[in-house]
Amino acid sequence: MRRSSGVMVLGFAALLSGSLALGGWQAAESLILTRTVNEGRTVADMAENVGRWASQYGGVHARTQGANASLPGTFLTRSVYAVSQGDSDVLQGSKTEDRLSERQAMERVEAYHWKNPALVQREVADVLAASGSRSQYRLTAGSVLNRNNAPNAFEREAIQAVQAAFAKLPPAQAAALATPQRVPGGRQPAPLEYWRVEAGRLLYARAVMAQASCLKCHDAPGSAPEFIRTNQQFNGGGGFGYKAGQPVGVISVTVPLPAVQTVVTESLSPVSMAALAVAALSALGLLGVGLGGLFRGPDRAA
Repeated sequence: MRRSSGVMVLGFAALLSGSLALGGWQAAESLILTRTVNEGRTVADMAENVGRWASQYGGVHARTQGANASLPGTFLTRSVYAVSQGDSDVLQGSKTEDRLSERQAMERVEAYHWKNPALVQREVADVLAASGSRSQYRLTAGSVLNRNNAPNAFEREAIQAVQAAFAKLPPAQAAALATPQRVPGGRQPAPLEYWRVEAGRLLYARAVMAQASCLKCHDAPGSAPEFIRTNQQFNGGGGFGYKAGQPVGVISVTVPLPAVQTVVTESLSPVSMAALAVAALSALGLLGVGLGGLFRGPDRAA
């Protein structure tokens, strides 16, 4: 009888220990994934807001001064100005006999290089990558002007996934996503998103919805601005045929997925760690009692 009781105690102790270990591990993994996905969403929010900030000004202009100034990275158009009427006269040739004045005027020339919102977003992404930030992002689409922005395997998969999900949405929900109303404090439509874990990193993607303003450059090759048609960096063989209100690309975010041990160590307070230690010791104690009852055998009469 005692041996049977020992087996039961041992079984319950093993079940309790296994359940605690498995449940704790699964809970920690779920918490880590949820936290990391939220981090990916935060990075995507930042990328969207960078684009929204630049859009309210129609893009931004990077200023340089002097004819020999370094170019401010990639840009779409450039406007050059003399800073005074006198400099303008010199540079137009009406006073070319004064070479010193000409050189001085050239040093004062101002140039303004236009970057549209998408380019601003991309350059912020480049800064994050160069800084070694743990969380990084990039913008890509199924069809791109610049082949350097072409999607990788995960991004192609994500674009197809969000486009398929969008096609299944009720008309009202699709319309809300197509023309999101950004009302301070108001409820915003949930974005289309897709993610998976690969090689210890979370790969997260959020749909980019084409707006009417995008069609200025991305409608058809013949109607694109001259700076698109004549600039060599936009010879990627695509980037046209976008439809307003449709998902055309993604904000692609990568975030490292921390190990369970690291998160447990960094997140739990000393009291919580002590409680877990007591639970583990209790489980071991029950196992010890069960094993003792199993191998001690029945009491013998004197």
